[in-house]
Amino acid sequence: MGLIDGAMGNIINRTKDQLSYKAGDVVSGAAIGGASKFAEKIKGDKGSNKPLDKCPKCKTKLEADAKFCPSCGQALTVNCSKCNIAYPIGTKFCKQCGGKLS
Repeated sequence: MGLIDGAMGNIINRTKDQLSYKAGDVVSGAAIGGASKFAEKIKGDKGSNKPLDKCPKCKTKLEADAKFCPSCGQALTVNCSKCNIAYPIGTKFCKQCGGKLS
């Protein structure tokens, strides 16, 4: 009986090790997946330096390099007062210095 108990103990311990290893993979995979989703959310935020495709005021289609709407004259960029970097209108904070954009 001692030999069988020892073998069963080894099997149980190996199974526990494998399960905890796999559970660790699941946990780390979930953490990595969550971080990836968060990074995608940040990239898709209005804080991106991507040009607008429509005027926020009159909805006219815009060219990529437009700084003002050709239909209504709405300013399409806002500059950081510290860094002087232009961002699309609606961006709240500068990516470089974190300063509030107005």
